[in-house]
Amino acid sequence: MARLVIGGLVVAIIAALLFFIYSGGYRTRNQEQEQQLSELNNQVNKLQAENEQLKNDLAKVQSEGSRLAAQNEEMRKAIGSFKATGKMPEVPPPAK
Repeated sequence: MARLVIGGLVVAIIAALLFFIYSGGYRTRNQEQEQQLSELNNQVNKLQAENEQLKNDLAKVQSEGSRLAAQNEEMRKAIGSFKATGKMPEVPPPAK
């Protein structure tokens, strides 16, 4: 009977040690994954900020392109008017 009790205790101790080792590895993996998640979130935030900056820059470039297209159209009209009448048309100064 004493052998059974001692054998049961040994098995229980071995099971407890295996569980402790397994749970330690699990905690370590969990911490590593949390760190990776944090790093990825930081990268996402950085990329989102960069994306917003690029959108702002693109809007500026598109605005400048539209303004230049309008000026180009005004110049074409002025050239056409000059060719038709031979007189220099009055061209307003370019807007800034």
